[in-house]
Amino acid sequence: MKALKSSAIIIIALGLWTLLLVSCEKNENNDPDPTENKFKSLTNPYLICANRNPGGVGFDFEYKGEKGGGNNMDSLSVDDFEYDIIIRTIKAEKPDGNLGGAPFIRLHETVKAINYSSIDNTCKGYGSFQNLNSTNILSYTLESDDAGFDLTSVETGTTGKPLMQKLNQEYNKLVIGQRWKAAASNDIADDEPIWIIKTRENKIIKFIVLEMPAKEAPTSTGYVKLEWDYVK
Repeated sequence: MKALKSSAIIIIALGLWTLLLVSCEKNENNDPDPTENKFKSLTNPYLICANRNPGGVGFDFEYKGEKGGGNNMDSLSVDDFEYDIIIRTIKAEKPDGNLGGAPFIRLHETVKAINYSSIDNTCKGYGSFQNLNSTNILSYTLESDDAGFDLTSVETGTTGKPLMQKLNQEYNKLVIGQRWKAAASNDIADDEPIWIIKTRENKIIKFIVLEMPAKEAPTSTGYVKLEWDYVK
């Protein structure tokens, strides 16, 4: 009897152990991979404050064959993010010795762009941006940023920051640079230039900066409102 009881206990124990192993395997298979990266685009408006987001926002307009979006360059949502453009702000020393923000847009070295509103001067503002498509767009010639653009070469002032005047001169080497800022900052309706951008994947994008600083934002400063879409 003792032998039979011992055998029964062993069989029951083995059965429970097998059940536990199967249960664990099922749980392991059902659990999502906690390290899996998924592309997550930022929402409009975008924080480009030099203090709060020094790396600025990069835009990958197409990510793995799908419509992409913006990521903070200092905290990317995926490891394989590659930007088409970056918009960021640098602190610079003004003539009075105070510091001020100098935002700019830079293209990836393989990306080209053009101020389309300089070709069709009636095509400005958000309404024109929405209406612009492949059937009504005029011919244009795209340009690249000057390969000599170098922020480290800009002369600095007594604060150790770049001199604002010299920095603006360096920005002039960029196709977009700061050429959107004045229209985005004033109160004139429908004067914002529309940009055409050819991405790393050779997709054609229309792009417009609408407000700087953005009105509907978490804070009154530091945010920019912009829109972009494929030219269809």
